[in-house]
Amino acid sequence: MRVTIQKTIGINEIPKEIESAFVAVIEKVKIIEQTLTNHASAAAKDGRYIDASESAEQARLALTLLDKNIEEAQSLCLSYEKIRIANQMPSPETGVPDDE
Repeated sequence: MRVTIQKTIGINEIPKEIESAFVAVIEKVKIIEQTLTNHASAAAKDGRYIDASESAEQARLALTLLDKNIEEAQSLCLSYEKIRIANQMPSPETGVPDDE
């Protein structure tokens, strides 16, 4: 079972959160490769095709979750960039300087 947890962080903490998200993705990719796909390959090589199929299914499920993690990191990147761009725009009070 999976649950979604929301948390609040400061804007200055977002880059660290993004970096952590990508580090976690890289670690999950390594685990999937080192355990599930290698096990599936070894099982198939040994003629244990049901075991290979089960490991392949576990890898597929893990990759589905990984895709969600990557999607969340991507969304965080885009949201943060929108905030950065908005902060660089002149505020409505100051306006844009006139060419006089």
